[in-house]
Amino acid sequence: MSWSLFRWVWRLEAPLFIGMSPAGALNRCRPYVPARALWGAVTAEIARLKSGESFPDYKGVGDEVKRSCRFTYLFPAEKRDGRFLAWLPKFEKEKGLQWCLQDCGKSWSDRDFRRRLLDSRPGTAIAPESDSALEGSLRHTECISPWWRDPDRHDGPEKTAAPVLLLGYVFLNDKPYHEQENPHGQKDIHGHLRAVRTLFIGGDTRYGLGKIRRIDESSNDTAVFGKPVRPDREHPEIGSDIVLGHAPEGGGDEGMQGTKELLGGWDRGSPWKEGKLAWAPGSCDTNHTDEKPVYWSIDREGYWARRDDR
Repeated sequence: MSWSLFRWVWRLEAPLFIGMSPAGALNRCRPYVPARALWGAVTAEIARLKSGESFPDYKGVGDEVKRSCRFTYLFPAEKRDGRFLAWLPKFEKEKGLQWCLQDCGKSWSDRDFRRRLLDSRPGTAIAPESDSALEGSLRHTECISPWWRDPDRHDGPEKTAAPVLLLGYVFLNDKPYHEQENPHGQKDIHGHLRAVRTLFIGGDTRYGLGKIRRIDESSNDTAVFGKPVRPDREHPEIGSDIVLGHAPEGGGDEGMQGTKELLGGWDRGSPWKEGKLAWAPGSCDTNHTDEKPVYWSIDREGYWARRDDR
């Protein structure tokens, strides 16, 4: 098996909401886009492109995308000196979760970084009998803002705020699965995937949120976020001491430090995954060394799994 690697850079054209556990009346937002959310948006767009006048085959297209592609998470990024650089999470002892600018050594605490990146939108339910705000329903929804909140940094002569970008990678399977049954299906999926330029991703897309536009694609990268890659395995593998996706606990993770989350979800009205603890992005393996790197594979759902041959 072999995989081709492409780097995608997207620009936010509307606030983006990726939900996580709420805090009181605040609907909290993740500062990154999970691979499963990206898969869902890509599946919806390709299914509509292929459907013509018939109803889109979301399940069939979704299954084919899972077989043909592997997605990394999308992380916030910005363009500096002509380079697209991602902000990546990293858990540090005694400091907690930090956000580090790729290849620059600059870092922010999770609290300060969320203040730079996120904004909030107020909302309330409407009581039908009075056509006024329903008592006790006021809430705020965090969103990734299309613009960085940097009062001390401005780009260009007009001193406009820098746009928020999203940077991630996609692996494309070079050899089709089920080649005899569907000799053209994967090629068709790959062509549609490369043609996708605009996506609506995350929650509340019906209210105008989550529009992103692809502004750059590169096939020259041989690493993922600066980490070495093994593209010739059954699943693409990445060598990293930092988990840049959710990694289910177990399988020799005694040296891990970071945060755990209970994950679950729904797929066509039924649970797609039983609730299971997973290491959150930014968790680190303290046993990692340059002589003995830790490799992680990306499965069809975008989860990271430790490889045994480390």
